[in-house]
Amino acid sequence: PSWFPRESSRLESRPGGPPCSRFSSQMVVRSSKFRHVHGVASKDRFENVNSTASSADSNIVAGNARFLALPWNGGGGPFLVHNLGGVGRFEPIPKMFQGHSASVQDLDFCPFDDCVIASASEDTTVRIWDFSSRVSSDAGIQLDTDVPGSSSTTLSGHAKKVTLVRWHPVARNLLLSVSYDSTVRLWDVANAKEAMCLADGHPDTIQHVAWNMRGSQFVTTCKDKKVRVCDPRTKQVVHTFTGHEGSKGARVTFLGARAEFATVGFSKQSERQLWFWDDRNTSKALHEVTMDQASGGIFPFFDIDTNLLYLGGKGDCNIRFFEVVDGAPHVHYVDQYSAKEPQRGMCMLPKLACDTSSAEVARFLRLGNGYIEPVAFVVPRKSDAFAEDLYPPTFSGKPSLSAEEWLGGKDADPLTVALGPGGAAAAAA
Repeated sequence: PSWFPRESSRLESRPGGPPCSRFSSQMVVRSSKFRHVHGVASKDRFENVNSTASSADSNIVAGNARFLALPWNGGGGPFLVHNLGGVGRFEPIPKMFQGHSASVQDLDFCPFDDCVIASASEDTTVRIWDFSSRVSSDAGIQLDTDVPGSSSTTLSGHAKKVTLVRWHPVARNLLLSVSYDSTVRLWDVANAKEAMCLADGHPDTIQHVAWNMRGSQFVTTCKDKKVRVCDPRTKQVVHTFTGHEGSKGARVTFLGARAEFATVGFSKQSERQLWFWDDRNTSKALHEVTMDQASGGIFPFFDIDTNLLYLGGKGDCNIRFFEVVDGAPHVHYVDQYSAKEPQRGMCMLPKLACDTSSAEVARFLRLGNGYIEPVAFVVPRKSDAFAEDLYPPTFSGKPSLSAEEWLGGKDADPLTVALGPGGAAAAAA
């Protein structure tokens, strides 16, 4: 089948071609600075990668502006943290973070501290690791021995394996976890205690979870084919509605400051779908796009700075990207990056990891069979001057609220920082 998306209500696809209107003579070229964005794979990549399969709903690989991490094959539940700039072959038996008694299902770096990472495990626990004492300013992370479980904080409460962990986007020391026990728990990490448990509302396995931009709500997808908008402070499900009708897992991502989010999932005929929703009125999807027919679930990533939505399918060799706009039709297909080998997992790095001198607007890590490949998405420019129009103020990596302020009812936008000709690293410093 064609990999090109089609908007079933408005467009029909030509075999081997992009979506097209039935009245092609009326089509016009849309003006956008991102029309010519293209993906470029790094010439150097991480080799000798021996990662576990991890959770079916996990991105598997995680990263920030300095490090990458992924679960590793081995006894118990080891995982690897490595310098992002240290491309090349991994050691056959590298030094690991060893604390879980069963496999690690998901990893998430703290957005406010590059040297803190959360791990979710099949052993029903979540662990918080602060490895700053093992990091130097010139060499990054260096491990002479494995990092033991005693170097982490254990968060216990789930009755079954924990599949996903997500840090709060604006408040310090708050972490969300999802488990096969059909509960969502919010942890006060600083005090190593549970701050909230949403125990009711999910009659089946929770497949995915995503915070909105301000962290006032989160959305879940569930095996019962329902999507739920949840308020963590009231421990209530605000809206429940029917999502994708296919039996395979669906995922969700919010679309920045908009009161909208996107879901990716399957139809009954295993067609992969992209749907857009208004979280204030979920009676009907705002827009529906049918992409293709394939078996692999889709990883969605939204870049709030550029309004680009990236979709990478598990087992696919490509990453499609779309531009999200206000109002109908809500989204425009842009292009795709194509590789020679399929991806098992992937993650999008923070904007502070991008090279602004080359007009790079996004960077991903693609996990393949035995390797991790960095992929940069670049806007072609004739001039080498800093492209100020491509870089609005971006997330600064600093919290807007304390845990106590957020739990007390306060909300806030993410703190931002202006990027400049000195590059993202200079702005971060």
